[in-house]
Amino acid sequence: MKKRNIFWAVILIVIAVYLVASKMHMIPAIPFFKILFTVIFVYTAVYGFVRLHFFEGMLSVGLLGCMYDKVLGIQAITPWTLLLAACLVGLALDLLFRNLKKQKDNTYFGHSSAGGHVENGQDGEYVHVENSFGALSKYVNSDCFREAKISNSFGECNVFFNNTALKGANAIIRTDNSFGSTNIYLPSTWRVEFRQNTAFGNVECKGQGSSDPDAPCVELQISSSFGQTCIIFG
Repeated sequence: MKKRNIFWAVILIVIAVYLVASKMHMIPAIPFFKILFTVIFVYTAVYGFVRLHFFEGMLSVGLLGCMYDKVLGIQAITPWTLLLAACLVGLALDLLFRNLKKQKDNTYFGHSSAGGHVENGQDGEYVHVENSFGALSKYVNSDCFREAKISNSFGECNVFFNNTALKGANAIIRTDNSFGSTNIYLPSTWRVEFRQNTAFGNVECKGQGSSDPDAPCVELQISSSFGQTCIIFG
């Protein structure tokens, strides 16, 4: 989280220096919004590939190609042909490397969910929920919960912790939302500590958790880019 903050701080400083230098005719001027969206799409491309979310990465690469088609000499295939090709390649890579991604997550969490349905089974200490291009509702049923990882991209993901008991006094829920909507339902008896990192994403909280210092504590780590994450207490 701290590394991402440093990254964005450096990027903002570089943009500020560039704006001043370009106005002083020290370097060629480029439209501000072109600089801004270049930074955004480079970030989402790298972030997508690192997480093995290839569709997100390829879509960002395609958008960059459209922005710089004249420089690259590819005007004949922009925008729609290039974007369609990028989406198809991204989907193909997601299919090819789906098992690798699941193996990476299952080595620790031991549980994985695909999108497009409702899941309501017995869970253990570690829970992994993943949704892409669909709608998924997951009801976490555990009497020894310790940690959850929730990943959602280009879809709607609803995760319910209302029937969940912690193993010990603390637990962690990590959420990663990109170009979608993630809704997390928590018991109002839990005390929640928020850690959030958003890149053009929105985080909303409905209701309030417990203020009792002796209540079970959950650290909620939220990462959201180009989407919405909503925390609902009830």
